[in-house]
Amino acid sequence: MVIKALLAGLMLTAATTGAAVGVAPAGAAVCGHSTAQTSIKQGATGAEVEEAQCQLNLATKASRYTPIAADGTFGPGTEARVRVFQQCAGLSVDGVVGPNTWAALGTWATHVHKCSTTGTATAAQAVVCGHSTAQPTLKQGASGADVLEAQCRLNLAMEPGHYPLLTIDGNFGGGTQDRVEDFQRCTGLSADGVLGPNTWAKLADWSSRNLYCTPHKPSGYAIDGIDTAKYQHPGGAAINWAAVRASGVEFATVKATRGTNVTDDFLATDLPAARNAGLDVAPYHYYTASAPDTGAAQADRFIAAVRATGYTGQRAGDLPPVFDFERADDGTGRCPVYGTVADAKAWLDKVQAAFGKKPIIYTQKAVLDDCYGATTAFGGYPMQLADYRSSITAPPLPAGSSTWLMWQYTDAAIPDGLSAPSTGDVFNGTQADLDRLANK
Repeated sequence: MVIKALLAGLMLTAATTGAAVGVAPAGAAVCGHSTAQTSIKQGATGAEVEEAQCQLNLATKASRYTPIAADGTFGPGTEARVRVFQQCAGLSVDGVVGPNTWAALGTWATHVHKCSTTGTATAAQAVVCGHSTAQPTLKQGASGADVLEAQCRLNLAMEPGHYPLLTIDGNFGGGTQDRVEDFQRCTGLSADGVLGPNTWAKLADWSSRNLYCTPHKPSGYAIDGIDTAKYQHPGGAAINWAAVRASGVEFATVKATRGTNVTDDFLATDLPAARNAGLDVAPYHYYTASAPDTGAAQADRFIAAVRATGYTGQRAGDLPPVFDFERADDGTGRCPVYGTVADAKAWLDKVQAAFGKKPIIYTQKAVLDDCYGATTAFGGYPMQLADYRSSITAPPLPAGSSTWLMWQYTDAAIPDGLSAPSTGDVFNGTQADLDRLANK
């Protein structure tokens, strides 16, 4: 499910979009100021102090400590926060940032850790990253100190369990744009990926207080689901499906195939494991149209791949197969070159005949409007619709559709058991409705 350029998962793989998500190696400038890491204490000044102050902010904000000023001056406030951090990390509490404290900071600032104590709100600081105060309008392609500031503040503003850290490298790439859009959605702004005056104002506020942006969840829907693919397996990490189920997730769509020649690396393990853990599970296929009239061939590959996992569409726990129908996944946002209603129907008809279940279509109204002439040909299919706006109460329906079945409302769902955020869904119905759909 990749409505937004492979969503968060792509950023976790290789930083091809710029400003990657990841963990800085030991000795790295997590905040972009300094890699020196010599021992510093009250009275010190300079870039090394700014780096320590910024890392302290990242390391302690998850415990609701208000960020301190990253002004390059190691004063009493900085020493007090060093002592708080040292106590949190189980270190000797001396207020000095020495080798052990630097090493612990590198871990705590780049992974989610929480202190046994919880901070209390104090006065918000104007300077929490220390790179720039200019706040000019920025968009993809920009670079420099203002981008460093924006990336650092985005890391401080977004709840790290759902939004892995951006690498603070001063380059406004696709990863940074995606995170800006996440922040804009969180704060009720228009999600255009541009850091203009309104976004800067919100970012300066949220990054300097002891609170985070967390993904919204539509109200009134009790049944939760996630969508997974290889991007939820960073470094080959397994998904603990039992933990996912224990966290309250009841259904999952698992990527099976793409086009005519790709089977997801983790299909063979994820589909059975999710089902065995008690989730209702649907395999999905990402439709490509880089050549004409491939729908039937794409269906053949999908059918063979999911049958090999034991999926029949008829067992208890088998949800109907899902047809992932969207724009090209090459980052251009263009419509598939050879995509047609007839070719999509060829896939849908063949898969329905193979499994005896009408497939679910994953899409957006805008995709069908822009790329397929607002066709009503798919109005009879159950819809999984993607829309991440927090300002709406339901996703817009494609032409011909009277309701939706699943709403993919976020790309930052991270229930227990996942090592990387996934997209998250709610189900439009009761438990009995889900049970019937899953042959229970």
